[in-house]
Amino acid sequence: MVVVGVYIYIGGIAKRLELFSDEKISVTSSVQNVSDISKIFTDFSQSFTVPASDNNNKIFAHWYDNSVSNGFDSRKRKDAYIELDTIPFRKGKIQLESANLKNGKPENYTITFFGNLVSLKDTFKGLYLKDLSTLSAYDFSYSGSVVINKVNSQTSDNIKFPLITSNRAWTYGDSGANDIKQSTKPIVFNELFPALRLPRVFDAIESYYDINFTGSFLTDTRFTNAYLWLKNGDVFSPESDKLIVFESVTQFVDYSYFNLSENLFTYVPYNPPSGHSKSETASLFITFTASALPYTLVVLKDGIQYYSQNLTTSTSGQTISLSVFASGDYQFKIVSKFTVTFTSTFSFFVEDFDEFDVPTTIDDITAVQSTSSSTTSQISVAPLMPNIKVEDFFSGILKMFNLTCYSTDGVNYTLRELEEWYSGGNIIDITKHIISDTTGIDRIKPYKRINFEYEKSENLISTAYLSANGVQYGNLLQEFDADGEEYGIKVPFENMLFSNLSGRLQVGYCLKTDLKPYIPKPIILYDFGVLQSAGSTGFYFSDGSSTSLISNYNAFGSETSISSVLHSLNFGTEQSSLTNEVVSNSLFSEYYFNYLNNLFTTKARKIKVKGFLPISLLTSLELNDRLILRDKRYIINSFTTDLTTGEVDFELINDFRTL
Repeated sequence: MVVVGVYIYIGGIAKRLELFSDEKISVTSSVQNVSDISKIFTDFSQSFTVPASDNNNKIFAHWYDNSVSNGFDSRKRKDAYIELDTIPFRKGKIQLESANLKNGKPENYTITFFGNLVSLKDTFKGLYLKDLSTLSAYDFSYSGSVVINKVNSQTSDNIKFPLITSNRAWTYGDSGANDIKQSTKPIVFNELFPALRLPRVFDAIESYYDINFTGSFLTDTRFTNAYLWLKNGDVFSPESDKLIVFESVTQFVDYSYFNLSENLFTYVPYNPPSGHSKSETASLFITFTASALPYTLVVLKDGIQYYSQNLTTSTSGQTISLSVFASGDYQFKIVSKFTVTFTSTFSFFVEDFDEFDVPTTIDDITAVQSTSSSTTSQISVAPLMPNIKVEDFFSGILKMFNLTCYSTDGVNYTLRELEEWYSGGNIIDITKHIISDTTGIDRIKPYKRINFEYEKSENLISTAYLSANGVQYGNLLQEFDADGEEYGIKVPFENMLFSNLSGRLQVGYCLKTDLKPYIPKPIILYDFGVLQSAGSTGFYFSDGSSTSLISNYNAFGSETSISSVLHSLNFGTEQSSLTNEVVSNSLFSEYYFNYLNNLFTTKARKIKVKGFLPISLLTSLELNDRLILRDKRYIINSFTTDLTTGEVDFELINDFRTL
């Protein structure tokens, strides 16, 4: 009999739960189950019960009694781990599901153990990409010259500007109203939305949640050349800001004070003595060099926005009253969609009035910014992110590239392509541990059709492609000569079909068939990686003050060139709109074909066997290990372990890989 230890962390301390002696505790381990190839990988258990003993009642703080104050919070899963004969087996989380009473007394608790990947969804907490404050690491300067440099030079920048229009249908060489071959009809820099390199989104997720992603895939060029297009509005209208930095200060203070070297106004409340009263005023006097431009005054407290006021610039100066403060350090910032230039003066004054209304000055501060300052063009990335939850974005990437994601500690997560993951496992002969008379052999129920698809695109060119071909661009409807069911894999992204205007001048249209702009689902794009000639003679581009002819540019689309070989973000084989080549290195061929080919060969079988593994093997067995049973090799589809007896039920699939 195996001695099972189940531990749950309470207040940072691991507490061992008491178990029923006859309770069956099973943990099923499954990677990419053949019956559902889109599932993400984890360990899980069936719910099991533990006695309502004095020990467990203390751990769960008598949860069955809701009158207990500050009791066990069942809304959250708790960190936990399982030991077998004192040897670590699995780490994860425990969820308290219910308690059962008998004759008014607690009898048991029902709990469920979840593996660490399931807890990753809990870690994401339902937040959206735009909620990740750590994206500030990729905030960028914005101006016409910055944009044109990112368009016409091949660099490794994290921020680039794909040639995608969202307000007019660009043409080339037709002398029309939107002909970008004409100097009078250039692409204007603020027509373009930025894109953020995909690995940087993963970096921001790591930093925000204090977790780590590892794996060779994260440095694979097929991943690092991918970008997330940052479009969540019809028009790109970023805001620029400028912190007001004061240059001189005069102050007579007993409580609040201004630290000029750190540019901080520190507010310390003055509480008048009994019978006294106080008068307190705070204001900013700001003079701008241009009038009638909207802006926002933001008040920061301890580095975080405290409140804001929406105002309009004035050249004659304006006094802005500031709300009563709470204790803390304050700064002030001007935010505007326009570049605004200003000077300012901060004033703070406190008087104490005694019982005879005689005033005494307590604090008197004047801080002056005499040198003109202008809002900068530093753009925040987070507000530009597409409207998608972190968990949906993350799982979408796993599905696109057929990745495994696993963790042993709930902090460090490894991402690997499925075939690479299998090649990294051990080959173990388990023949002597298997009960020879319990083998069951099943056919692998194949799919008659597998549909790999993106979200439907409203793009006018993609719409025309769908009408002409009966399938959306980039999708793959794979038919099999089998009697199985239909299965679909759908990612939460939109795939954009680009247009080749001339030669290798490729542009995108975020326009519907009526030429109206729309906000797409999140779009993943490839940077082609090699500068392209811009049409027959180039196209014109305006940086807001001057227009220039662009001869070479950064091409974006569904393909990237790696060592002169094209790789595609399409699931199926498509013709490149940039090079006119047929690109066979698709998501399906590179990430799914080998796995499915191993499953759907006529020799493939799924076998079910029972065995008793020694603790040393049971606690070290990994899901990518390939098992030898007699003279055949298998991959693990799933295995269920009865922790109390050590009996293991395996579902195995023949492995025909060459390695």
